[in-house]
Amino acid sequence: MSRYVLAIDLGTSGLKVAVVDDRGVVRAAAYEALATRHTPDGGAEQDAEEWWQALGRAGRRAVASAGVAVGVVAVTAQYMSVVAVDERGVPVAPVVMWTDRRGTPVHPLLARHDLWGRWLDVHGLIPLADDDVGHVSVLRAVHPDHVTRVASYVEPADAVTARLTGRVTASPNTAFPLMCTDNRVWDDVHYDDELVRFTGVDRALLPPIVDAGTPLGPLTAEAAQHLGLDAATIVMPATVDSITSAIGSGAIDSSRAALVVGTTSVLATHLDHKAHDLGRAITTMPSPLAGQWFVMAENGVGGKALEVFVEGVVYPDDALTVAAEPADAYARCEAAAASVPAGARGVQFLPWLHGSLAPAPNDDMRGGFLGMGLSTTRADLARAVYEGVALNAAWLVPAVSDMTGVQYRELTLGGGAARARLFAEILASACGATVHRLDAPEHANARGAALLALVQLGDLDVADVASLIKVADVHEPDPEAVDVYRAALERHIATHSGLTALA
Repeated sequence: MSRYVLAIDLGTSGLKVAVVDDRGVVRAAAYEALATRHTPDGGAEQDAEEWWQALGRAGRRAVASAGVAVGVVAVTAQYMSVVAVDERGVPVAPVVMWTDRRGTPVHPLLARHDLWGRWLDVHGLIPLADDDVGHVSVLRAVHPDHVTRVASYVEPADAVTARLTGRVTASPNTAFPLMCTDNRVWDDVHYDDELVRFTGVDRALLPPIVDAGTPLGPLTAEAAQHLGLDAATIVMPATVDSITSAIGSGAIDSSRAALVVGTTSVLATHLDHKAHDLGRAITTMPSPLAGQWFVMAENGVGGKALEVFVEGVVYPDDALTVAAEPADAYARCEAAAASVPAGARGVQFLPWLHGSLAPAPNDDMRGGFLGMGLSTTRADLARAVYEGVALNAAWLVPAVSDMTGVQYRELTLGGGAARARLFAEILASACGATVHRLDAPEHANARGAALLALVQLGDLDVADVASLIKVADVHEPDPEAVDVYRAALERHIATHSGLTALA
């Protein structure tokens, strides 16, 4: 008997729900857009109750469309965001998102450089303005009324599983952004008393860490009705989306790497030991795959850059608008970009719209276009956006290779941006690597969450996961474009260095 999984993928801009079978095939899927509220002081908040209502609508549509009996629910989500919940997992305050910039003045640890060594040794990451400690501090400062009702501070994925099961928990990887865990031993992740004390977060408000492979339990009656599922359906512990994107792209050990480009770009792979490269913002977190640590190499803004260009520059809703954005706006953008030769006729796009991450972290970095001339066209700008995101990834690949010891001559490409054939072609030449563009790449996270659940339940061998990943196309580097992008990458890196020096 096949076991079907309802995979919930909670992203920054939207929520996807997919029914996935035991061969990794998406039988049905549904999507709901999510809104972020931005504040003048750099805040970015969402409403976790909106997530729950969107989940009900999308879940019921996907389940009805699939027409199969779902037996398992698996949850994956964006991370480094904080949800304050009560004992049943109901939110009691707005969600402070990973893009929130208000943590710097209220974070208790940013100036404690004397503690960095301890954090790197025990945890693997130093305190950051936008980590969960910073976000908890923001909640206390901006929404102080929540403190009388909060039972736990959790990551988004754990907020969803809590609503589904009535149990507030964390898995070893979803607890990682809370900055309090000892991650040195794969099967003994726990809160470190000293780190907890340094953060100032009440230990009682940290969710209990459960085994990543043991079901949390069945759905509550309310959740079963909400999703249109049987109340006996089991729920697995949650996973952060970067890890499930790696699994859903076949990057289950260090021999394979995947670039997954959704809102952000992530170079995803695994290591069999804990490691970090602080200077290049690369570290590891415990993976739910046995004995593996996920290599955390967040490259920064990815597909969001194209969205900003298409919706904010080409088809904005403002006084200059002469026509509404067409339904095929992104296809038109790709066609325009494809009409321009490699190098975008000298136009350079800097994709650091929300700071730069690995391999050169700088929160204050910002993006834009360089090299525009009197004859520059929108098509040139479009091409430059694709190239800027690809070049940023090409900058990261050697840094990850230095950590894993593997030279990646092949990359798997997943995420929504992988639907664009042009982007895969540019990436292959920018990286000088063969690029395997996934089939149904937008479902990489959901597919990974489902396959992980089946591995954990014993229905699937982890060694078989890579063979279930379907590839739509294989793209080889174009020799002429490789030369163009080699020079462009040098300019990309030099521009970042120059802007850093000016800051």
